Amino acid sequence: MIPSSGLLLHSPIDKDLVTLPRGSSGISISTDWMLAHGTALSSIIDKSPAVSSFVTNMVPGEHITKVPRELASELKFQVCRDDDRRPSSIRQHRGVIVAAWRCSLLEKTFDEFFETWSFPKSSELDRSLRSVFLLVRVYDGADESPIVVTSVEQALSCLLDQAPRNLIRGSSVEIESTPFGNPVFIGSITRGVISNVVGDEGCVIMTDAYAFPGSEGGPFYVISPDCKRRIISGMVIAPLSWCRGEWVDYTFAANLAPCLLNILRKKTPHSPIINRSYKNTDVTLDSGVVLVRCGISWGTGILVHKDTGTFLTCSHVVAEAPEREVSIVMKPDKSNSRVQAKLLYRTPKNQPYDIAVLKVDPQAVDPSLRSVRLSEAPILKGEPVVSVGFPFSSSIRPTISGGVVSKPMDCALLTTCCTQSGTSGGPIVSRVTGDTLGMTVCNVLSADGSTLYPRMSLAVPAATISGPLREYLRTDNPDVFRAFTCDDAVIRKIWDLYPFLPAKL
Repeated sequence: MIPSSGLLLHSPIDKDLVTLPRGSSGISISTDWMLAHGTALSSIIDKSPAVSSFVTNMVPGEHITKVPRELASELKFQVCRDDDRRPSSIRQHRGVIVAAWRCSLLEKTFDEFFETWSFPKSSELDRSLRSVFLLVRVYDGADESPIVVTSVEQALSCLLDQAPRNLIRGSSVEIESTPFGNPVFIGSITRGVISNVVGDEGCVIMTDAYAFPGSEGGPFYVISPDCKRRIISGMVIAPLSWCRGEWVDYTFAANLAPCLLNILRKKTPHSPIINRSYKNTDVTLDSGVVLVRCGISWGTGILVHKDTGTFLTCSHVVAEAPEREVSIVMKPDKSNSRVQAKLLYRTPKNQPYDIAVLKVDPQAVDPSLRSVRLSEAPILKGEPVVSVGFPFSSSIRPTISGGVVSKPMDCALLTTCCTQSGTSGGPIVSRVTGDTLGMTVCNVLSADGSTLYPRMSLAVPAATISGPLREYLRTDNPDVFRAFTCDDAVIRKIWDLYPFLPAKL
């Protein structure tokens, strides 16, 4: 059985679906078992000292804890699933949480990688639920025989045997959940790509597939390119978050393979093979992308000519130069890969095209890097693309977001890729040709500064970059980059984004 989504409601469903309590999503492992996230206890834990004590006393990673019999009455749920035999109908069952554990990998990751992040409901009790997994026994009839630990472990082992060990950035994914915990939306899907894998043993998956509150606990799948097969890989744990005060438009999921391996103490489970075609995407997208540092700030850079050590980034990324040293980190996850860079040119502040050109000793360029190919073909509206950059952290591999060309213009490229601070200077890459179509500059902020739109990002088109770059490579004269400084009134108006504001990344 391929695990699917379900819904947990702590009080019975109202038949007319008018007065519904908010529920939480879950993963239906089988007809008898459902795996859920600790947030399913959010509506209970504040009201029940006994449940609160049970959760807070769980030791991370120690063992799977059976729920004490005296708590069973407080941990009963209505379990709702789509009825495959009757479209738009919901099957209802009784369920009770019988076991739980606190994942030491997630606990460590939230304490370290997400230390400066904030999430909705940031009370201490809510924070304690982020690393908790719940196992729900589902009943159809009156049989509620005692649960033995081997049954719990068998259910989790069944799930583990289907989860791949190695996830590849750029792979297409699907989340199935119940947005807002409302049964009307049960089984809803959203799609995106694996943007990154972070944390201890890669226990947290970052994806640009959008999820809503109530989706916590929902299954996360890697899907085949033809959309005919999906492989259970994770469980949604955080659909909403903020980093350094900026709303993060990514969803986070627990990576099931390391989380289940950790608690079951297994070493060599069966692991499905992810489609090999994704592997090339994962490697290729990294090959021309670097981290650019200037003082305490960072952004993304593109290697445009390896033989001369020439890189592009955004002017605002290196705004503190020359007072602050500019350097390029060839491989953020590789020690001793930081190289001092010379600033050849940067456009003046608040003027198109927000481009800076950097140069390093060609001998210092990491051998695994290669020059990107700047596209010479016309850019088509609707063309599938990915953005690559370094939002959130300067110590992990680049993060990927998928989207489409929303509007191509001669002087600007609008895409739906999810972009955040740190992505500035990164490439927009065609998923069809692998060529770089442009360089990310900013996303959009409302005129009053109150609303950020991460999925409305602007880039400098490759055609704008390629002319001056070719002339520089021919002449070795950095003065040719003055062509990037643009006084055209029409182009300035477009990049001013009136009535919006460009939000520098």
